Amino acid sequence: MELRDKVVLVTGSSSGIGRETALLFARKGSKVIITYSRGKHAGEQVHSECKKKGKAVLFHLDVRDDSSIEELRENVLEEFGRVDVLINNAGVIRWTPLVEQSIEDIEEQIDVNLIGLIKVTRSFLPIFLEQGDGIIINIASSAGKQGFYELTTYCGTKFGVRGFTQALAEELPQGIRVYSINPGMTATRMTKYRGVEPRKVAGIIVKTAAETLGKNSGEDVDVWEYIGGEI
Repeated sequence: MELRDKVVLVTGSSSGIGRETALLFARKGSKVIITYSRGKHAGEQVHSECKKKGKAVLFHLDVRDDSSIEELRENVLEEFGRVDVLINNAGVIRWTPLVEQSIEDIEEQIDVNLIGLIKVTRSFLPIFLEQGDGIIINIASSAGKQGFYELTTYCGTKFGVRGFTQALAEELPQGIRVYSINPGMTATRMTKYRGVEPRKVAGIIVKTAAETLGKNSGEDVDVWEYIGGEI
């Protein structure tokens, strides 16, 4: 896919991998939709940087709130009339043994990482189906391919993201493709800034959207295979 002038929606793009992904798409000439949940100021900073390269808009999105998802969809349609690439990036993590996680900790991870991702996809899917084309990229994790100590709930959600991606690929018509991106340890707030630079992960996300990696719809893109770093 040629990315110039394509409409790209990145959820959770006020910081971390989402931030770097939005910035890189903007540099590629895409029209970028940035979303934030709590970090409005950070979202405004990303928006300001993206606008230097072309068209960019900023919207609030809480993926746990059905009305927030629907409001985003309506705003996107009003602003652009279409979406070419949806990147489901919003996520939360708790580095705690399961017995020490509160019910709220467990529910938030499931609601944001998995249920919210599914709901956002479902909300925007009719747009893709009407267009007959488009790309959906779900940010999963190496923790969706193997279990890790203190990441029980998080691993459960990311295994779910990969399963959802594979099943969705079976439902979608040929013109709409869906991929799971699996970053390893990435230097963001979620990992206390340990791991590879998020801009390198963003580079793989953009290549996946451009479909230059030779992957089929439904397949995994394991980031460490391309840039190294920890699984």
